[in-house]
This record gives sequence, structure tokens and C-alpha cells, in this order.
Amino acid sequence: MTTQLTFAEEFHYPDDPSGIIIPTLLTRDGRTLRVFAKVDTGAEVCLFKCEHGEKLGLPIEQGIPKLMNTLGGSLEAFGHEVTIQTGELIFRSLVYFAKYPGLPRNILGRRGWLHNLRLAVVDYDNLLYLSAYNA
Repeated sequence: MTTQLTFAEEFHYPDDPSGIIIPTLLTRDGRTLRVFAKVDTGAEVCLFKCEHGEKLGLPIEQGIPKLMNTLGGSLEAFGHEVTIQTGELIFRSLVYFAKYPGLPRNILGRRGWLHNLRLAVVDYDNLLYLSAYNA
């Protein structure tokens, strides 16, 4: 049986041994910040560096607290609603910012990003195909 899928966008990502890293815009209260984030379909939530939240003017520790269990141990983070833009796809989401500076990477996870999209990956060709979930 053959299934045909259609997507609104095709994104070519760099061949990086550390994973699929894509440019992402975060917006809150008129402030916009361009960051790079790693696509992680196994991550429960989206997680960004504390420094990014501060640049958006967020009072980090006044957000929704969450203790995350990572391969490197526990990590404290706080949730805030922001607008995320990937390519031409724009949506509001609850994302988390690390409590402390120095987080080594930003992560686009299931809640906050992937649940808003239809996604296909052809890693051999370094291609992501994206559409809004409700499209």
C-alpha cells in the first residue's frame, strides 16, 4: 500500500553530526530572537537557554516550574508562552527556559513544537518537510 503525503514547506538543513539543527524565531511582547534549535522528537518539551528568555524580557523563574530528567542529570526550567516560527509556520506555544545559564543547546520537542506540525524527515538528503498540523 502506498501513501502520499503533502507538505507546505521543504527545509534543507546542514549536515551536522550533532543532529538536525534549524533556525527558529522566538517572539514575546514585540521582541523577536533568532536562535538555532535541535529537532528532538524524543524530547517531551521545547527547552531553550536561559539567556534567550532573558533577551526576550522574560522573568524566567516566574514561569511554570518543571524539573527535567536528562542524561546528564536533573535540570530546572520554567515555562513561558511565546510565539515560535519555523520557516513560514507560526504558532503560540508553552516552552521552557533553563533556570541557569550555559545550557549547551536549544531543543524543539514534542509539546510546544512537534504537536503543532506534520513532519517528515529524509535524513539522507538533509531534508525536513513541514506543514501546520491543522492544515
